[in-house]
Amino acid sequence: MERAVFMLREVFGCGYPDVARITGKTEANCRQIFARARQRIAAGGQAGDSMPAPARRAEGAELARRFFAASEGGDLDALLALLAPDVVFYGDGGGKAQSLGQPLAGRQRVLRLIAGLFRRGRLLGATLRPAWVNGQPGAVTYDAAGRVINVFALEVADGLVQTIRSVVNPDKLGHLGPVSDLARLAEKPPKEQ
Repeated sequence: MERAVFMLREVFGCGYPDVARITGKTEANCRQIFARARQRIAAGGQAGDSMPAPARRAEGAELARRFFAASEGGDLDALLALLAPDVVFYGDGGGKAQSLGQPLAGRQRVLRLIAGLFRRGRLLGATLRPAWVNGQPGAVTYDAAGRVINVFALEVADGLVQTIRSVVNPDKLGHLGPVSDLARLAEKPPKEQ
């Protein structure tokens, strides 16, 4: 399945909706399968991979730099040019922090979400530091007191951001340092019996 998804996407240039229809998988599943296939090829440097891993890493880092610079600066035209038409944004709040309940798909919808998140971040004095997240380019956002708000990871392919993952779940951020309360949901009081 991994080989089929990779070939349909990379060789034949099929969009995720077509890959999902052909393989009988969901679009989200196809995105994940494709990401794993790219990581496997990058790690093994197998035949057919025209770009060596260091060059691919540098390309991903440069695209992430431009993406975050456009996001922080509110440059919507530059940001739009960096997003794939079928880009998907995933949020992980773990039920403990403000996050999307469902993935958000499509260039315009994701653009509006990113613009709003970064506008709010500017108002709150948040800062962003580039980071590598699970082998992908990304960034860590800190509040004005230097506490971790979230981690972004970008899946980059074909010179565009294909997937954005934002983790705000405090259980998954603690290893990075103190975690901010900015995104936390209020704890529900226990029910009386």
